[in-house]
Amino acid sequence: MATDRLVASINNLRQFVSSHGWSITDEKEIAHGYQLLISDGTTNVPVALYATGSVLVQGKVSPLQTALKQWGSKDKASATATVKPALSQVVGLARIGSDESGKGDFYGPLAIAAVYVDATTEHYLNSLGVRDSKKLTDRMMLPLAASIIQRCPYSLLVYAPEQYNDRYQAIRNLNLLLAEAHAQVITELASKTQSQLAIVDQFGAESLVRQALSRTGCHVRLEQRHRAEEDTAVAAASIVARAAFVKAINELSALYGIELPKGASNPRIVEVGRELVALHGQAALRKVGKLHFKTTEAILPTTFTLQSFE
Repeated sequence: MATDRLVASINNLRQFVSSHGWSITDEKEIAHGYQLLISDGTTNVPVALYATGSVLVQGKVSPLQTALKQWGSKDKASATATVKPALSQVVGLARIGSDESGKGDFYGPLAIAAVYVDATTEHYLNSLGVRDSKKLTDRMMLPLAASIIQRCPYSLLVYAPEQYNDRYQAIRNLNLLLAEAHAQVITELASKTQSQLAIVDQFGAESLVRQALSRTGCHVRLEQRHRAEEDTAVAAASIVARAAFVKAINELSALYGIELPKGASNPRIVEVGRELVALHGQAALRKVGKLHFKTTEAILPTTFTLQSFE
C-alpha cells in the first residue's frame, strides 16, 4: 500500500500537471512507488515517484522533461510541503462532512459516508492531498481512504443493490432516500463525537436532510452547499464512500464472473447486463444493478416492469 508520503507526492504532481494544462495518459504501480506518464500533447515523459521521496524523471530532453525535473527537485525535499490545502470556509472547525458514491452508477451499491474532522486531522488530510474523490483515480483513492479511516472517526452506510432496490421501491424518490441515508450516518457520527456542525453537498430541497435529521433526533447545525466537496471534511467523506463503492462493485464482479462497468453511460453497461441475465437469469440484475435506471429497460425485454421483480 502507498505510504502517506507517496500519496501526497502523487497528488502534488497531479496538481502541478493540471495547473500547466498537461495530462496524465497512463499510470501504474511500480516496485516501491508509482509511475505516471505525463503528456503536453507533443511529448510523453514518464515520472516515477518512490515512497522514499525520490523522483525519477525519464524520457528525452524536452521543455516538458525540464519542467518536470524542476518540480521533482523541489518535491524531493518534502513530499508534502507544497500540497495546497483543500478549500474550506470553515477551516479549523470541528465538523462532520457527509457525501455519497454510486448514485449515478447503474451497477454497484449506494455508499454514504460521514467523516469527522478537527483542526489537527484537517491539517493531516490536507497534507495528503485529500480532495473530491471524483478528481482521483480509484487506484489512488483507495490508499487515501485507508489513511482517512485510520485517523478520523467515521460512519459508513452501504446499500447493496438488492437493498437499494427495496428502499427505492418503498420510497420512490431518490432524494428522499439520500436524505435518510445522510441523516443516518451523520446522526451516528454526531453521537460518537459530539460534533455540532455537519456539512452536506446539496442534492435537493434543503428541508429534506433537515427533516430526516429531525426524525433521528439529531440537532447538529446543518450546512448544505453546492460543490461541498471543496471542504476537507466532505472531500474525505467522498473518498471513504467511493472506496466502499469500488470494493463492493469489485466483489460483485468476482461473484458473477463478469466485470461490471462503472457509471451510467458506458456502452458496455447494456451489453454486460444482457450477458449477466443470459448467464444467471433476470433475478441477478436486481442483485447488481439499480433497477429504476432506464438502463434496465434496454437490458431486459420490453415486457419488463419493476413489479416483475417483486
